[in-house]
Amino acid sequence: MTAGSDEKLACETLRGNQEAFEQLVHKYQQLVFTIAYRMVGQREEAEDIAQEVFINVYRKMYQFDTSKKFAPWIQRITVNTCISHIRKKKKVVCLNYDDTLMTWENPTVHVDYEDPSVVYDRKELREEISQVLLQMPESYRAMIILRYQLDLTNQEIADALGISRENVEVKMHRARKSLRKYLLQRREERRDKDELPASR
Repeated sequence: MTAGSDEKLACETLRGNQEAFEQLVHKYQQLVFTIAYRMVGQREEAEDIAQEVFINVYRKMYQFDTSKKFAPWIQRITVNTCISHIRKKKKVVCLNYDDTLMTWENPTVHVDYEDPSVVYDRKELREEISQVLLQMPESYRAMIILRYQLDLTNQEIADALGISRENVEVKMHRARKSLRKYLLQRREERRDKDELPASR
């Protein structure tokens, strides 16, 4: 079967064409894994979630409206699967930030002669944000990840989450506010720790 649109592949999957489904998996596996990794912060868990997502996609393919885009539908299933997984856990363990997962499909842009101190500060900030995200409510976490790490527009996020764009704008404002609060709290804790006299 030649490559076709996602919607056509979905139709073919419903007709029992396994190769069509494999094409969808191949196209979206990195995106699904990236969202999952961002949401849970652990590689093995993200891999398990990604596998669960594609099982759900296959089982629920009959629910997909082929008159609409496939990408928002699979993004919604991914986010919902992640949120369900997170709520079952009592504690999420933070891992170090992985630069290879910064974007989906878009390669990292390397700028020659960039100030090393600027590069270091930027990397440190990304690490800090990735760890803070894991402490935020999962709904806010999803907003930040979809907007700033996957670079989706508010309308694309609305389509992915099945809510209105106005609702996205409200939630995005609250998510950014929450992110700032967690970042400030983390920095204050780190500053207080640095100011403590060393015990000998």
